[in-house]
Amino acid sequence: MPASHPERVGPYRIVEVLGSGGMGVVYRAEQRDPVPRAVALKMVRADVDGAELLRRFEAERQALAHMDHPGITRILDAGVSEGGRPFVVMELVRGLRIDRYCDRFRLTVRERLELVVQLCDAVQHAHHKGVIHRDLKPTNVLVTEQDRRPLPKIIDFGLAKATGVTAPASLANTTLNQTPGTLAYMSPEQADGSALDVDTRTDVYALGVILYELLAGVVPLDPAETGVARFLAELVVTGSPHPPPGARLGALDERRRAQVARDRGTTPQALEREVEGDLRWIVLHALEKDRNRRYETVNGLRLDLRRYLDGDPVAARPPTVGYRLGKLARRHRAASAFAAAAVGVLVVGAVGTTAGLVQARRAEAAAVAAEARAREEAAAARTVADFLSSIFALSDPGEARGGSVTAREILDRGARRVELELAGQPVLQARMMGTIGGVYRRVGLLDDASRMLARAVTLDEEALPPGSTQLAEHLHELGITQRMRGELPQARATLERALALREDALGAQADATGHTALALGGVHLAAGRLDEAEPLLTRALEVEDRHRGLDHPELATVVSDLGALALFRGDYLRAEQHFTRATRIRERTLGADHPDLAGGLNNLGAAYYYQDRFAEARDAYRRAEAIWVAALDPEHPRLAQVRNNLAEVHWRLGELDVAEALFRDALTLKARTLAPDNPSLATTLVGLANVYRDQGRAAEADAHYRSAIHILEGAYGPDHPRLAQPLAQYALFLEQAGRVAEADAVARRAETLSGR
Repeated sequence: MPASHPERVGPYRIVEVLGSGGMGVVYRAEQRDPVPRAVALKMVRADVDGAELLRRFEAERQALAHMDHPGITRILDAGVSEGGRPFVVMELVRGLRIDRYCDRFRLTVRERLELVVQLCDAVQHAHHKGVIHRDLKPTNVLVTEQDRRPLPKIIDFGLAKATGVTAPASLANTTLNQTPGTLAYMSPEQADGSALDVDTRTDVYALGVILYELLAGVVPLDPAETGVARFLAELVVTGSPHPPPGARLGALDERRRAQVARDRGTTPQALEREVEGDLRWIVLHALEKDRNRRYETVNGLRLDLRRYLDGDPVAARPPTVGYRLGKLARRHRAASAFAAAAVGVLVVGAVGTTAGLVQARRAEAAAVAAEARAREEAAAARTVADFLSSIFALSDPGEARGGSVTAREILDRGARRVELELAGQPVLQARMMGTIGGVYRRVGLLDDASRMLARAVTLDEEALPPGSTQLAEHLHELGITQRMRGELPQARATLERALALREDALGAQADATGHTALALGGVHLAAGRLDEAEPLLTRALEVEDRHRGLDHPELATVVSDLGALALFRGDYLRAEQHFTRATRIRERTLGADHPDLAGGLNNLGAAYYYQDRFAEARDAYRRAEAIWVAALDPEHPRLAQVRNNLAEVHWRLGELDVAEALFRDALTLKARTLAPDNPSLATTLVGLANVYRDQGRAAEADAHYRSAIHILEGAYGPDHPRLAQPLAQYALFLEQAGRVAEADAVARRAETLSGR
């Protein structure tokens, strides 16, 4: 240590200088007894002898001792050195100042807002204790990590001032005609220097500046740019409001603007669009120069940020009809099957719950106790295997004779042979139809799959005794197919029947029973019946825990569906955690190019999307699309699904031409593979209508909105909550088009349905 700094202060050994300010020096120090630990020791500088500065130091010491909040540095000790210099010992916060932390780790806007919410909690605690900080700025807020999550901590209360009887007495006085604080973050009343009654709203203002900077990369008014005299004149004298964060961002040079956007994981255009919505109103309300027009408390700012994060209307913004409709549409999109389709969370994992004939054989063999029955089943399996070999011989070059053979041609040939050659063996014919029907489903040929599986069920019912495990297997496959086709009532009835059969024959905890519980839970999710879905998914998880290891793909399927449940309930962070876990399991066990991994990435993209992390959502969707393009038929429904999702992201990013092309592609694929009244078509129609609305193509937008609503009314009835979101979007379009009376009528209907 340099000679000007002590080597020891009381029981603390000085290690290094961490920083210095106007009245004190902060050291990193070590304590040996009674507990070895590193601490931060702040001591009055040797050249400070003014009574006012000494009073402020004592005030800070008392203020810190008065606090008890995880977001405020804890005081550990205090005293006077041998040289008569007061010191205070605090916990050593190992972290970065809040602005640098956010930029280094490229936190999204949403993640930055979560930090500010936590910071507001800490400041509100100080206010509750009767203490105003008066010097909130990034250098006084360090972000550390606790339980692997970022935690902002206020580390300096050197300018604290009392507001009430609970505060230390030494905080009660402030010398007049001084302007303590840092100019860029200072409220107008604090900068005035003559105000006798600076109150908690000065901290609201400083938090508004910090929020502004975390969003736009610059402060609203910078004395380094304007000069101090002009800065003070604009801050204190003029009543003109601060420029919105989007305007300041747009005024930056192109290189700086691009860097600010990259640091927030997005594009400049998308960032400007985001900060010019509700966030603009929140920030400018916190930065009102007339404190009587600001948020009255820090808690008011915190609550509005929380409303924004939860998708609710914010108090800072006038509640116009259009604004309420936009919030309504956004708030209910994850709660509806329509919205679930829009982001692709159709419980994709459950589609793969039946691995094929081998897995079915294992499940049945486990249930068959009699040796004769086992021999019978083995003989049937050999017959099925031989028949399948003869069908797929068409793909052998010797049989195909140089021609290219598609999966559909093989399946169609097999289906014809089963109809003709096994007509006198109904049990075996049903088994083959079930097998081929399952393959039809997995390659996306849903109409053929439904036809084959329904025929297999009919044959089972005619030829097998009640309670047959084969019938249960075919009902299971048929129910999944019906769900994929959007036939949710039929899927529910089919899977409920399959579950009852498997429970009776195999027991509630059997592997196959768990699969059907999972599939039925997926149907309830798709229909928005979350309370009915949850016990089924929980049961499926218990079965998987009993039968599988921690890294089995089937466990990933259950975890993924639990993620979908969390997503539909609006718990996007928990959904992300489930989807991340499922994706990691699949990547480890199935490989980086497996179609089931793409399904997990598609779901993970949805979790990012609902958190407004559009760049991450886009990357997840693109990776899913690349896997499916390589693995699936060009007209597979999953490709339509992921392109619809990508279109939603590009629309949210303001890239309308890209969004339109993707929506059109998704609509074309869906029209080829789905019935014209399938609700999934409405998803894409509304998405395309939104693009047309934003492009100013009113006639096309109107037609697409109407078509989507007509499909959903036919599928769910005119009074179903699934119509709330598209109706809200349509009402917003009508209002923008000047059709006010129509907009009000549609809006009222949307709001009524959203409350059901």
